[in-house]
Amino acid sequence: MAGLSTTATMAHAEAPADGGATAPPSVEEIIVTAQRREESIQKVPVAVTAIGAQALGDLRVASLRDIAGLAPSLEMNTQGMQSNPTIIIRGVASGTSSNSVDPKVGIYIDGVYIGRTTGSLLDFSDIQRLEVLRGPQGTLFGRNATSGAISITTAAPKGDWAVNGTLSYGNYNAFRGKLSVDLPKIGPFSIKLSYLHDQIEGDVTNTMGGQTLNLSARAAEFGTLKFVSRLGERNVDGGQVAVRGQFGDVTADYRFDYTDSNASARAMQSLGVIPDASGQLLAPIVALQPYFGGTTNPGTAGPLSAVAAATSNEHTVTQGHSLTLNWHASDSISVKSITAYRQFTQDPVIFDLGSAGGMRFTFAQLGALITPGLSAQQIQAALFNPANAPGPIDYFFPLLSARSTSQKQFSQELQVQVTHDRYELTAGLFYFAESAPATEVLGILEPMPSGTIVPSPLDATFGSGVTRTYAQNYSIAAYGQLTWHLTDTIDLTGGLRGTFDKRHLRLDEISAAEGGNLGVGAYRLAYSKATYTAIATWRPDQDATIYAKTASGYVSGGILSGIPYKPESLTSYEIGSKTQFLQNRLRLNLSAYYNTYTDLQTQNFINGVQFFDNAGKADIKGFEAETEIVPVRGLTLSGSLAYTDFTYKTFVLVGVDVASVARPTYFSNWTGRAAATYNSTELTSGGPHVSALIEARYRSAYYLTSTPEVNIATGQNALEDVNHQPGYWLVNGRLGLADLSLGGAKVSISAFGDNLFDKRYISFGAPVLLLTGMYDRGRTYGIELGVRF
Repeated sequence: MAGLSTTATMAHAEAPADGGATAPPSVEEIIVTAQRREESIQKVPVAVTAIGAQALGDLRVASLRDIAGLAPSLEMNTQGMQSNPTIIIRGVASGTSSNSVDPKVGIYIDGVYIGRTTGSLLDFSDIQRLEVLRGPQGTLFGRNATSGAISITTAAPKGDWAVNGTLSYGNYNAFRGKLSVDLPKIGPFSIKLSYLHDQIEGDVTNTMGGQTLNLSARAAEFGTLKFVSRLGERNVDGGQVAVRGQFGDVTADYRFDYTDSNASARAMQSLGVIPDASGQLLAPIVALQPYFGGTTNPGTAGPLSAVAAATSNEHTVTQGHSLTLNWHASDSISVKSITAYRQFTQDPVIFDLGSAGGMRFTFAQLGALITPGLSAQQIQAALFNPANAPGPIDYFFPLLSARSTSQKQFSQELQVQVTHDRYELTAGLFYFAESAPATEVLGILEPMPSGTIVPSPLDATFGSGVTRTYAQNYSIAAYGQLTWHLTDTIDLTGGLRGTFDKRHLRLDEISAAEGGNLGVGAYRLAYSKATYTAIATWRPDQDATIYAKTASGYVSGGILSGIPYKPESLTSYEIGSKTQFLQNRLRLNLSAYYNTYTDLQTQNFINGVQFFDNAGKADIKGFEAETEIVPVRGLTLSGSLAYTDFTYKTFVLVGVDVASVARPTYFSNWTGRAAATYNSTELTSGGPHVSALIEARYRSAYYLTSTPEVNIATGQNALEDVNHQPGYWLVNGRLGLADLSLGGAKVSISAFGDNLFDKRYISFGAPVLLLTGMYDRGRTYGIELGVRF
């Protein structure tokens, strides 16, 4: 893996069972697999933050959606729809929903690569460890990535009877239940069963709840979809089965996970009409809405408690099987095989990205606006003619977006590790194949009488229509990394990976709004790339690791809905140190890096048309610092600070270099975290102890669009006051009693709160004729009960 910097174990300092000082307090050691072998996080020359099971439980982490801000330079938000995240590591963003674009951040579950960003926010009951790796991943892990990787390791069966469960209830009728059961060993097999249910009520009322939209005329399989009553709700069931078989020198681990999620997208609000060519037509329609009973969902004054949203239920089912075989051939040689099959399905869903489901306008009125030669009096007469007036379910969409998609993937990895007194070698082969059909319905400046799509001659003019694609992607790679112990304190590491990607795309139908220049047909592309890692490591003593590193990463090119694009590449140069002081009570890790980013793949919307291209070049530089200190027994203080400077050198958009004004979206230059965890000694002999956590996460200001919106009439920037989002702190806390004895069980009870100061902020926005914004949920709190025996 790439990177070279900092680590934060987020250790949970347990109170000694006897309440005494049996050992000096120290920060906890965590073992990670950042280089595909188990190593102490302080010894591995990789930029990685690792979070253990106890800390994950205290922070109520059950999914990737819960980890934003836990690691330096890590930012995350959902793109309105809860199944599709944007993940940013060191300024490089991953989050395109299309099945034809590979993620920039590799996500791994028990070593298995997750091929698509959509459907990657899996929910787990029993996570053992989570690792966030920063920097290009171009040698050891699954697929190549330019940004970083997130690796989730679920807990393995122990072979002894044990039960661990939690129940919690909070505001918004939030309920979460988790249960893990370890069964006694049966012959060579150990089995663990886990289940999670997580639900929360939406925080915004949908005034269109229960109404419907008939999409059959565009896509018969979509039928009629009903709008949800509340926005921002989630109802998830997830289960896992883990089986470990021990057969002499061979260990076999089978994993099955299943997540069934029903959710509704968060409410989008209008921040203003974009004053471009399409905006010149849309602006008067928006201004006329009060006369026709339409709703515009204004968002500049803050979050609304009720909006009109043409948003339906988002049902996603994700499941996967994996079989990992570990053969310890000798004391120095081990062989691993990881075979996996995964799939996800997203049913047809409407998401009111344009925040305009409540607008009312008819074909007759639209015709009056766009017909050339009409006088102002004629236009006014047509607009206000009662015969042309919209009814209560005559919708008008500046942008309608509905989609369905699915994906099936198979991966196979074979890896050999050799450990010698003088060197360590990891080498392997990787194969990945996937198939992914997708259908997207787009409506641009489209009236829908009686809640029904009606194809019209205006479809070709504005780009309305259906895009149907079927993608098949294949990747084969061979890799090797050798670490040579030059002396007892100096290591030299070199790694190389050769990747061969094939992309097959069938375009069965395409709407003009997709912006593609390829027509209907079948297309095949192939790419190959060699990427590398080189590390020099010096360990002057057992408490210090100092290193320098360079690494490269790559993401394949392809075709997005008729738009061909090239691969992107990133090369990183980094120096850093990992140190421990004061008899392991203080840990301080520092790093600095410089990245060159070329042919970066970007997605933009202009005049209602999608553009996806290799925008140009950028330089990224920054530093990261993490610290952890245990001043007294039971108290752990931790913090992190990161700064990233992202500068475009070239950014070509519609043939114009806009590098001087371009900026990455949803990206903050500064991120930080501060936390204190406390576990007291036993209040009585053999009794409970107090457990407390307080933490704050910070991100500085960011923009919602990659370039300023420009007023077509004046040439001046527009909407920048709402485009620019100020920085903010989020404060979370937890307080409770742990390890109360109840029969043969240990019970804990605690109160928790997230976003305690009820900070409201826009975390996602889209320039879709209107500039829209999504406010994240405010304060949540509740009570949690845990039991284990």
